[in-house]
Amino acid sequence: NAAVSDNLLGSVVEELLDEIWLLCFDEFMVLDIGDAMIIKRLFEHLFAKGMIMVATSNRPPDDLYYRGLNREYFLPFIPFLHQMCTVYNMDSSTDYRLIGTQVMIANN
Repeated sequence: NAAVSDNLLGSVVEELLDEIWLLCFDEFMVLDIGDAMIIKRLFEHLFAKGMIMVATSNRPPDDLYYRGLNREYFLPFIPFLHQMCTVYNMDSSTDYRLIGTQVMIANN
């Protein structure tokens, strides 16, 4: 039942806010419709309560759950993300993960 789920998510958010004020999702992605629907409702609760969130992702918000099953149910969340978040594009031609590896190889 949706009301029970919303109450549960609301309780989880209240408990989180007792402990933290900032939440970070590293490599944020949405893999299936279950994730999509939970994340949508969770973020709505978090934003409504004033939680500050930071997320990294290899995909811009418009491409989250791209070509996913029943994506049309997730689509209304994308404008909400744009409304509530500032999106920064960090594209670079340099893969910084490889630089450390190359330095380690050169030093050995």
